[in-house]
Amino acid sequence: MAALTANMMDRKGYFWGIQALRTGGLVALGLTLFGVNPKPGLHERGLAITITLAVVAVAWVGMITFDIRKWPIQYPLSLLSVSGGLLAILQQGPAIAVPAVAAFSAGSNLAPQVSTAIAVAGALSLTVSALFVGASTTAVLGFVVIIGTALAMGMIRYAIAERANSAEQLLEQTRRAAVAETEAAVLGERTRIAREIHDILAHSLGALAMQVEAAQALLTQESPDIAKAVKCVERAGQLTREGLTESRRAVQALRTDIGPLSEMIGTLVEADGGTMTTTGESRKLPADASLALYRTAQEAVTNARKHAPGKPTTVHLSYDSDAVRLTVTNQLAEADATRPLTNTGGGYGLSGLRERMELAGGSLEVGREGSDWTVRAVVPGWTMGRGEV
Repeated sequence: MAALTANMMDRKGYFWGIQALRTGGLVALGLTLFGVNPKPGLHERGLAITITLAVVAVAWVGMITFDIRKWPIQYPLSLLSVSGGLLAILQQGPAIAVPAVAAFSAGSNLAPQVSTAIAVAGALSLTVSALFVGASTTAVLGFVVIIGTALAMGMIRYAIAERANSAEQLLEQTRRAAVAETEAAVLGERTRIAREIHDILAHSLGALAMQVEAAQALLTQESPDIAKAVKCVERAGQLTREGLTESRRAVQALRTDIGPLSEMIGTLVEADGGTMTTTGESRKLPADASLALYRTAQEAVTNARKHAPGKPTTVHLSYDSDAVRLTVTNQLAEADATRPLTNTGGGYGLSGLRERMELAGGSLEVGREGSDWTVRAVVPGWTMGRGEV
């Protein structure tokens, strides 16, 4: 903001500097033209010079006024160019500065087609006047070259100013895009943290609360069932340890320092009594992708334990060239099988897992395949480097 304010102040100072130069130029031109021959007068050619000088002065003042008030400056510049061309022939010498200034100002401030038309009007005025007055062809050609040169110089300045404006606009757009990107990154990180906290609380603390409530109910009934209460307490302790482990993993993931994916999933599967295989050359994935695959494996293994207790679970992690694929399969339980953990809360849910996979650029498929229940997760095959660390 400070840089923008300073830039605006610089532009304002430059603008008023230009107006001061124009005003000084008008005064200097008037003093010069009143001192050369033929001089302004009240008869014949002198009268024509006086009238033309008056028109030039009005047009010059109009150029300054119109620019200050942001009015269409092409009108006073057109009048200045035409009257200046006539004056250049009537008085010659320094008077050629008038149409040259008009051509330069037009080239500096107006679109090329407009500025060219104004300069051509001045050149035509000069040429036609020369035919009536009888000025030499050499002088006319020289004056036309001066007008053309002034126009070219003005156009060059106009092009430079346009490029500078474009560069400033691009810089401002880049700055705004950087700010928006930073804000989006901050929001995304907050969402990521919130999701991890939600999952840990739902998975660990929710199940822990249920076990504590069950133990309390067993101990406060008329005939306390100590054995079952002890099992509930033991399960609560296990859930507490798992929650602490999950918290540490979440902190590592949020620091983008998540451990090897195959090792994390392998530890999870081994603790549950399942089997895991890995194919392909392992590689480091973005933290979001690794964590999404790990959470998918965790939820799939947990659901298998809840809905098909005692049935074998197999996990396959495949590092392919185009993607990393995770497949978790478990046999379905019999219809009359006992499922003591069915009502315990896992907390993640398929909808949450799909959301994770989509945010990581992947996909999730879940469903029955014959006598098995299969969960398939896929994330794009980033090439962030070989070997997970």
